[in-house]
Amino acid sequence: MKTFVDDSSFWDDIYKQDVPNWDLKTPTPAFVDMLNDRKFIDGGKILILGSGYGRDAVAAAKAGLEVTAIDFSRTAVDAAKKIAANEGVKINFIVDDFFNLPGYRTEYYDFVYDYVTLCAINPNRREEYAEMIASILKCSGRLIALLFPVENRPGGPPFGLNVKEVTEVFSKHLKLVLTTTEINSIKPRREREVLQIYEKEC
Repeated sequence: MKTFVDDSSFWDDIYKQDVPNWDLKTPTPAFVDMLNDRKFIDGGKILILGSGYGRDAVAAAKAGLEVTAIDFSRTAVDAAKKIAANEGVKINFIVDDFFNLPGYRTEYYDFVYDYVTLCAINPNRREEYAEMIASILKCSGRLIALLFPVENRPGGPPFGLNVKEVTEVFSKHLKLVLTTTEINSIKPRREREVLQIYEKEC
């Protein structure tokens, strides 16, 4: 059953008012750390889901990755394009519902990155979301999932995430290779974030 969060106008209205409270105004610290240490993200094609203003997409492009960024909101993507241009990086931006991605069938990704995206989608579509991600990853490709908010939360978005439940859903399609709370979180989000990395087996 679809809800208001499945409607692009809901998200576009938030960006038109310039009040996306999930935007850090900088790249995500934990993601930047992964780009710098190159242990799990080591070059190739990366897809940023729910890319918003594109701050993480810009960081990935600066790190030498071939970046595609997709968001439901045209307002967000238009702003992200300007930020990318100002930073002098090339990013392939897509305005669409990421549930449509398997229909593109034009390329597959070495990495898919999710931060504050899983918590924003209709909870009834999490299984579909995991299946979609698995379908667009290359063999041995990785999902970098920074889960937030890991807490009981009535209503949403953001919808609260339970690590055990998320693991059960994604493990039907991908192999879990890392789960940790030892990450660089901003102070308001500490102890409410968990990094998980999954790999596609073929």
